[in-house]
Amino acid sequence: MQIRQLTEQDIPDLLKAINGSFADYIVPFQLNAEQLQFKMQSETIVPEWSIGVFEDKKMIAFIMHGVQTIDGKTVVYNAGTGVLPDYRGQGLVGKMYNYLQPFLKDYQVSQLVLEVIESNRSAIRAYEKNGFVIHRKLLCFGGTLQTTPRLNTASVKPLEKFLWKDFQSFWDILPSWQSAVPSMDAAQPAALGAFVGSELAGYVLFNPANKRMYQIAVAPQHRRTGIGTQLLAEVQQQLSNEKVQINNVDEAAENLKLFLEKQGLTNDINQFEMTKKL
Repeated sequence: MQIRQLTEQDIPDLLKAINGSFADYIVPFQLNAEQLQFKMQSETIVPEWSIGVFEDKKMIAFIMHGVQTIDGKTVVYNAGTGVLPDYRGQGLVGKMYNYLQPFLKDYQVSQLVLEVIESNRSAIRAYEKNGFVIHRKLLCFGGTLQTTPRLNTASVKPLEKFLWKDFQSFWDILPSWQSAVPSMDAAQPAALGAFVGSELAGYVLFNPANKRMYQIAVAPQHRRTGIGTQLLAEVQQQLSNEKVQINNVDEAAENLKLFLEKQGLTNDINQFEMTKKL
């Protein structure tokens, strides 16, 4: 077996390894080349920071890593770990992390971050064995929006750019990696703003192509006035009542959880965000 960092030329083989590894996952999924390209762009995945295990030139295991600078420090995100079924139980995840450790040290990486499904006890144990600890619980929602605005409190219209200073002033929680500021700047999802007069009172970021919402927030002084419902009604209309997902909502956001459930979404699966200090 050979363990090495990936290159752009490995991406077709990476796609095969992803689909082979996740065909029997707790939540099975498959990607096509375009979807993998979007994932790499939106999650700031860098091939050279990612690792593969090869046997006879066949990729049998991998870890994809996204890289961002947060508060002046380099943070690396595990955007996906997979091992083909015939090669599991051989400690390949630990071997990949051991291989990458000197590289991470050379680049003064301060923290590793990953997400793992709550019920995947074997993966959680493997990550804990490699020094990761559970940082917070993240909730995932899905379903068809059942939204009926009672009032037109605000005027909802598209935003031409992300107003991060305003957006962040509405936050009660920090978004996880896939919805964080650098990821949104890379993915460039659609943005809707809710205005009361000339004042931005709320916003939502969503991707019409993959039917995913990333962020929704309302200014504290404008909550409980129907603005969040108005925003989701517009999303519902633009998605033609198709099913939508919003993933990795911090469990601490109890009001947001209740709001999303009231709008018809179901909390169908949960994840743990795990971190490791370096």
